[in-house]
Amino acid sequence: MDSLEDNAASDDMVKGQRQYGKHEVAHCCPHCGENMVRFRYRGYNLEIESCPTDAGFWLDKSEDKKIRAVMSKRESNFRRAATAERTWHRERRGDKVGIFQRVKELLG
Repeated sequence: MDSLEDNAASDDMVKGQRQYGKHEVAHCCPHCGENMVRFRYRGYNLEIESCPTDAGFWLDKSEDKKIRAVMSKRESNFRRAATAERTWHRERRGDKVGIFQRVKELLG
């Protein structure tokens, strides 16, 4: 899971909490034989199962692509939020921003 996330996000991105709404499900973990735990991945509408003894995550078909998409979206949202925060602080201080700086911020 870490390598999937690392491939989709930059090194300096803080990833945050991974598991929301955890609950036990009725099928057994292939590793330990105990009931698996299902959770919403990073609060998104993507449910993933994990081993209750932390032996790993069990991904269904195409969930790896969905994880990469979530991480890419999160990184984009973080960049947009950081730009908005810088703009807000500049406006508050009364700093003037040139057209080239605005274009640079829009393009990321």
